[in-house]
Amino acid sequence: MPSHLSPLKKSEARECELIFRMARQQLGVVPNSMLTMARQPAVLSNFAMLVGNILGPPAGRRIPIWTGVRLFWKNIVWTIRHQRSKSRVPAPLKSLVAHVSSHASGCRYCQAHTIGEAFRLGVSVEKLEAVWDFENSDLFNAAEVAALRFALAAGSTPNAVTSEHFAALKLHYSDEQIVELGATIALFGFLNRWNDTFATTLEPESAAFAQKHLGGSGWEIGKHG
Repeated sequence: MPSHLSPLKKSEARECELIFRMARQQLGVVPNSMLTMARQPAVLSNFAMLVGNILGPPAGRRIPIWTGVRLFWKNIVWTIRHQRSKSRVPAPLKSLVAHVSSHASGCRYCQAHTIGEAFRLGVSVEKLEAVWDFENSDLFNAAEVAALRFALAAGSTPNAVTSEHFAALKLHYSDEQIVELGATIALFGFLNRWNDTFATTLEPESAAFAQKHLGGSGWEIGKHG
């Protein structure tokens, strides 16, 4: 089965060659997952730095200091470029995407944080309170529904994303924006597992806001109280 979003050819992502070279040294290949992330070099570089900090270099090897400095500098440049891009997915939508994917995974801690962030980013209370029923609400436009369907499927276990989800996304978003949406969901996949594993205590302010606006839909604090 072909990928839902084709990985770039290495020749199409020459600016990421430093990261690809590091991947080859550790894995023997450049993973297609990284070639897909390379559509957003800032995502790829931050991911590479996270992996390096968590897993460390291969046994018996040290990453040359100059290589680390180059990766750090490239990461800064790509991140600034990405932050300034006018084609980025709007932050309020990404907060709702993070919320719906966290809802699918069952992490109540992240549900509370993302609903509060969405409100601070300007999402209306009416929209917040309808987000779990976005399919049946006229508050969400077609582009938002496509992104939230994607988030719900991607956050589910087992993963329920299909080619139809991508076909719907491509009606409204560029490939680079789809990578950005996927990266948002993957980031909260990390946080969902982190907070549910450690039963992170939810802050009182976040708990109160979530209870007020999500309690009617069935949200409870659970293990995070």
